[in-house]
This record gives sequence, C-alpha cells and structure tokens, in this order.
Amino acid sequence: MSRRHKYYFPQLDSIRGLSFLAVYCFHAFHPQFNNGFWGSMLNFFYQNLVLSIDVFFILSAFLLTWLGINEYKAKGNFSFINYFIRRTLRIWPLYFLLMLFAFVLVPFASEYFHVPVTLPPAYYYLFFISNFYLEGHVFFLRFLWTLSVEEQFYLLWGICLLLFQKKLATCVIVLSTISIGYTVYAIINNINHDFNTLTYLFDFAVGIWAAKLMHSNNRITTFFKNISKKNNLVFYLLLPLIFILNFCIFYFAPKTFAPWLDLLSRYIFIIFTGLLIIEQMVNEKSLLNLKTQRFLIYTGKISYGLYCFHGIVLTFGIIILQKLDISVPIFLRGILFLVINYIVAAMSYQFIEKPFLKLKNKVRRV
Repeated sequence: MSRRHKYYFPQLDSIRGLSFLAVYCFHAFHPQFNNGFWGSMLNFFYQNLVLSIDVFFILSAFLLTWLGINEYKAKGNFSFINYFIRRTLRIWPLYFLLMLFAFVLVPFASEYFHVPVTLPPAYYYLFFISNFYLEGHVFFLRFLWTLSVEEQFYLLWGICLLLFQKKLATCVIVLSTISIGYTVYAIINNINHDFNTLTYLFDFAVGIWAAKLMHSNNRITTFFKNISKKNNLVFYLLLPLIFILNFCIFYFAPKTFAPWLDLLSRYIFIIFTGLLIIEQMVNEKSLLNLKTQRFLIYTGKISYGLYCFHGIVLTFGIIILQKLDISVPIFLRGILFLVINYIVAAMSYQFIEKPFLKLKNKVRRV
C-alpha cells in the first residue's frame, strides 16, 4: 500500500464535500421564509448551513494531528519545516494565483469595462490576516478569510506538534478554554467575533481531540466500533433533534438569549462533527457509509478549488447575466453556476493543484 493510500480516508473527503455543498447553498440561494413557526424553523436551519465552515477547520486539525502523531511515532521526532512545506504546497499555489487575479487582473478589467470594484488593501490577503479586515469589499474575496484562519492555525499547531507532542491533551484544554473565554467575552461586550481566529480554536481543539482518540484505546472509539444499527441511527438523528429543540427554545425565548443559543448550537455541532469523524473512521458497518459515495468523495477531493472559485463564479456570473440582460430564476442560476464551478475546480485540481500535491507527497516523512 502506498503512503498516500495508507493515510487517505475517502469518508473524510465525503464529509468535506457535503460541507462545501452546504456553504455553496448558503451563498448561492437566498430563500424567503415566512415569519410563522415553520417558516422560522426552516430559516433557522438555512442560517446554520454556515456552520459547515467549522467542519473544514475540524477536519484540518484532525488530519494534521493524525499525521503529526504518526510521524512522531515512526521517526521519534516531528519536523516543523517538512510540515510547513507540505501545507505551503497545498494552499499557496492556487491561493496566490487568486491573489494575482484579484489584485492585478480585476482592477484592470474593472477600469476597462467600467464596472466598479471595491478591493481591500492587498497586504491583508498576502499575509493571511484578511479575517481581521472587516470593511466591506468584493464578494469573491471576502469568504477567503477562512484560509487566513487556517494558515494562522497551521503555524501555531506546527509549533505545538514540535514542542508539546506528549502534552496534546493539555493543548486541547488550553485551546478550548481560550476560545470559549474569548467568545463569551465577545458576546457579553457585543464584539464582532465571527472572523476572529480565537473563536475557531474550539473547532481545532475538537479535531485534535478526535485524532488523539484515534491513537488510543478508549470508550468512545470502542463504542463506535461496536455500535449497533439502532444506536447508529440514534446517533445520526441526535443532531437534527437537538437543533429542533434549540430552535423551539430560540423561537419562544426572549431575543436576548439568541447569541447564547447560537453559541450552544455551534458547540454541539462541532462536537458532533468530531464524533462523526471518529464514527466514520472506525465503524465498518456504518449506516451512513460515506467512504463509498463517489460523488461526495470527488467533491471533497476538489473542494479547495470549489471553495476558492465559487465566489468568482457567482460574482462574475451574475455580472455577465446582468450585462446580457438575461433573467434566470435564482434556483436554476445557482445550479448553472454550480456546474460551472465544478468544471473550473476540476481543471484547477488537475492542472494547478495536482503537480504540487505530488511534490507534497514526496516530502512526506511517513
């Protein structure tokens, strides 16, 4: 078995693929719901599609920690330089190609076609600190703040894997405590914390926790390994049932409780995602057999390109339709742009990302 296949888990690509599709639906479709109970419930679930972004963070932390522990066990040490080279080869080529497009080609095209475009100072994106730029700017760049959060975490966690390999449980506690403490402080003081890296340290902590559990004998992995079909179904139904309960509280409770209920829903979702990763990794008879879902696996495999390009496709697709005075129903428009996005992302994966992924695999130590 090749090293790549040894550490490749298609079920995780399926989870990543589902997450992208949820993010795309949140950005591309804007359904209108009535203000009644059922309309408000549908809107509640729609608004929570944004939680799919948290899944990307959890998966990143899980895989990086999984590989880091394996490397330490196999080599007796952890190479920060090797680790950072691999992350650079995965993220930077496509990202900086987008930066070239955004800060060189777009201003030229904007002037040529007389279409106004609001761009942020370039250094926020070039140095991966765009999550701290809160001013409004062009849509296709705005959601790339998640890559800034990822890069900041890569740096922090690489240092932790180098220095605190035997204290990962302590790292989980520290990261969780800082994240929860900051988020509570931000809510109390009405501070915008939606893009702050500290908010998402809890996501990363759960991913780390899940990876650490996978490397030890414990009740959680044993439970999911031997779980019955009945309990497996109960596990899958648990999240939607909890969210329905949270919505009912949200609907009838005073509005001052809203940010706290949102936070509770988010933390429940994050913990459930960590458990879902473990369940998919160890349960060979899972009712939700994600490692055989070819479309979702492929979607997950090219999800980096899908995520990076979907803002461009949506932004310029709408501009082109407006310029051509073509009216397309929003649902059909969303499907059309999704198909175009898949084509662009597939080409990106094949011709831009794949050559660097081969280099990345060559420098992998285990």
